[in-house]
Parts: sequence; structure tokens; C-alpha cells
Amino acid sequence: MTVTLERSNDGQVATLRFASEHPLNVLTTATLEELLARVREVAADRAVRVLLVTGTDTVFTGGADLVDLSALDDDAYRHYIATEYRLFAEVEVLPLVTVAVIAGPCVGNGAELALACDFRICAADARIGLPEMRVGFVAPAQRLTAYVGLGKAKELLYGGRLLSGAEAHALGLVTTVTDDLAAETERAARRFAGYAPTALTITKRGVHRCYGIDADPPGRAFDAAEQEAAFTTFRGPDYAEGAAAALEGRRPVFTSPRPEQPEAHRA
Repeated sequence: MTVTLERSNDGQVATLRFASEHPLNVLTTATLEELLARVREVAADRAVRVLLVTGTDTVFTGGADLVDLSALDDDAYRHYIATEYRLFAEVEVLPLVTVAVIAGPCVGNGAELALACDFRICAADARIGLPEMRVGFVAPAQRLTAYVGLGKAKELLYGGRLLSGAEAHALGLVTTVTDDLAAETERAARRFAGYAPTALTITKRGVHRCYGIDADPPGRAFDAAEQEAAFTTFRGPDYAEGAAAALEGRRPVFTSPRPEQPEAHRA
């Protein structure tokens, strides 16, 4: 995986690009760590007004690599989850305009990264979603629910269906769908770079307060609970079956019983 950070001639627009030889441009621990380091570099550069986050020309990312995850021990997996949540949080609270530039699949933790950005510009062939439930893994709810509301969030998270760019746009998940991703991205970047930096930063903080997004330290109200849920499902039998089925190209058969009701919710 190669992670690069490039700046426009005037320094106002930065492009954070991640690309690998894997056909789905998956996100490994090393990639997440490098992305986080580059995001922190942008945060420290007060000349940057717009950050574009993008994958390859044909794939944003297919999310986590199931083969890579299966090789992680408990400590390594907790580090993976903590790193991606820190990345999402720090992207979300950057005091500038952030734009996910999406071609092709934008799946799982890749979709979370895109939803952490202020805007999402996608090609007509984009496919966006959080299909974790389909492999027996917890589906993160906070960002998606904030965008689409309770009912639609349940439909999308429980079903794990990938949305076309047009469907995502209709739900407000995507800002723009275009047949010319490069040209539309350039236009948007220049427009956003013209915003008043101080007013933008303060306005962004105000919007985030309404949704429980904190800047110091960066994070959301239920991040810790979602990280623990990610570990619980990762080590559970459903994920083992779901990941195996996905890698073998078959339909999973989940046989584990429903979890016990927490003590506080029992009659």
C-alpha cells in the first residue's frame, strides 16, 4: 500500500491518496496508521483549506481484508480497531473542508472514512455501504444513522446492501454523483478553498456539537462501545462462519443463539 499526501501549488488543497495492488484496495493496519499520520500532518498545516481523501482511480476501498484480519491476535486486532476509529474521528474534526472522492466500491470501514468527511463526491459507478452484518460482524451505526435516520439506517445496516451512487445521493449520503470525477472534484475543491477559514471552522464545530462530535479529544459518544462490539463479534462464531463463507463464495449459515439480554434490560 502506498499512501501519499500532495498539495496544490498554493498549498490550499491537499490530496490524501491510498493505493495498493490488491484489487479492492483494502485497508490494513499499516495503511490506517499511515493515513492517520498524514491527517495529523494536514491538521498542523494551517495553509490547507480543503482535504481530498481518495483511493485509486477505480476503487475507493473494499474495506478490511478478511484474510489479513484472520491472522491478527487479540492485541493486534484491538490496535487495528482503535487506529481506524482514531482516524475517522480526526478526519471528522479537521478544521477545514474534507471531501471523500469515490470511484467504485466504498465499503465497510472505507464507507465510515467517507462518512467522516464533510462531503462525498462519487463517480456514477460507485457502490457504497456497510455490509458487515452479512459476515456476522457488527455494523457501525453512528454516522449512517445521523445521515439517514433511524428507519433507513436499520434497513441498510441489517440488510448490508450496497447502494448505487444515485441511491446514496437520494438519501443524502453522497453530495454529488458525476460522470467526470476529476473535473467535479477540481471544481468543488476550488469552491471550498474560497470559504472563509475562521467562519468555516467555527460553523463546523457548531454543527458537530449538535451530533455529539467532540474535537478535544476527537470522538463520538459511543465510539468506545462500538470498538468493544467490534472485538466481541470478531471473536464470535458468527464472524468466523461469515468470513469463511465470504472467502469461499457461499452463503453463510449462522447457528449461534441470540445473546442474553443485559441485566439492566431484564424485567
